[in-house]
Amino acid sequence: MPLHEGSEIAEIRLSKVSETLDRLGLESERVRMMQINIMDYAELPGILDKFAEDLEEFGPNPMKGF
Repeated sequence: MPLHEGSEIAEIRLSKVSETLDRLGLESERVRMMQINIMDYAELPGILDKFAEDLEEFGPNPMKGF
């Protein structure tokens, strides 16, 4: 299987996960998929920091009872 097919399958699966989360009343934005080139590895810490900031804005999961 060529690499791009794997990425396409992952995107389809993520969309199904997002739909399920939305139906359950959870923020589907808590799950995300990003693709970066191995040559762009230096960008990874910034990407993770941004995602962590986004999650902090959401606050605790409302279904967990915190």
